[in-house]
Amino acid sequence: MTQEQKKYLLCTQHRSLLYIILHFGNGVMLLPQLRVFCLTLGLYANGQAVNRAVRELREADILNRQTWIDSNSDLVLCRKYVYCFFTGKAREEVATPRRPNTMAPYILQARKIDWLLLIMEKNHLTTLESVEKYLLAHGCTVFLRLPDLLAYYEQCAPILAQVYPSRFQEQTEQLRAGMEQRSRLARGEPIAPLPALSPEPVATLEKTHRRGLYISGIYPQQKTVCFALFAGREATAQKVMDWVIDVHSWVISLLPDYNTILYVYALDANHEEALKSVLTAVAPKSEQTPYYRYRLEGRKFAGRVRLGIIDSHFVTRWCGGVCRTHSDRH
Repeated sequence: MTQEQKKYLLCTQHRSLLYIILHFGNGVMLLPQLRVFCLTLGLYANGQAVNRAVRELREADILNRQTWIDSNSDLVLCRKYVYCFFTGKAREEVATPRRPNTMAPYILQARKIDWLLLIMEKNHLTTLESVEKYLLAHGCTVFLRLPDLLAYYEQCAPILAQVYPSRFQEQTEQLRAGMEQRSRLARGEPIAPLPALSPEPVATLEKTHRRGLYISGIYPQQKTVCFALFAGREATAQKVMDWVIDVHSWVISLLPDYNTILYVYALDANHEEALKSVLTAVAPKSEQTPYYRYRLEGRKFAGRVRLGIIDSHFVTRWCGGVCRTHSDRH
């Protein structure tokens, strides 16, 4: 049996584990989170079995490892063969996975997985099918990449296009043009400007994604769109309010009678308290009005936009209490 045949058999044997890393982790996952994920779905008998599977895949050069920020846990990273296996393409057709210069993208991805594990526990999601069905049914974009947003728009057309179909079409075409623009850039070809949107200016879903704000759920009965922000310690009150105003502007550009809720997930209790403190501090030149309300009233969004600051316990759960998450991007 050749080395390639052995790799193929191992990938087939551990297909679900690799799919979890690739699809939900964007090719990277913290090993303790991977163990919880796999055990929740009943894919392996115990944590040791997950560890053995990862070790086999590493020894076969299918997975790689990197030390996590607590200098104790491991990140597991998909190597090129995993992408070849799932796409059915030859090695020369698949780009080598890019590795970032900082831990920031890895921390963000681990925080998304932390959020999903809690969703799985709360809603008793015990199969891959049930997890994906839940995310799809709620219109969740937490695990979508920028190239996925066009398909997301098309999938959500029954909701997003019901009031302003022409605006929806404009935004869809801009997403399509953005994909073409990125493809041209990758090929070194000249690019055309993106088509204009009306009314101008309007925040776009792509822009909010680039900032790290994701739709966690669309609820037509409540006429509400919920967003998630996995904030870092550098997040300022001004930035949080700028962003929530932008996401609500996007929501009402298509769904004018909908409200917006932004759940800001803090790293730990100290971070939660710090965020609450700056957002509820009295705004300058106001009559004892909290900053967050002052900003919303300035845009006539008061009563239409709500903020929730939540301690995710991320540092305690997955970082061994180590708070040196300065490389987090927000």
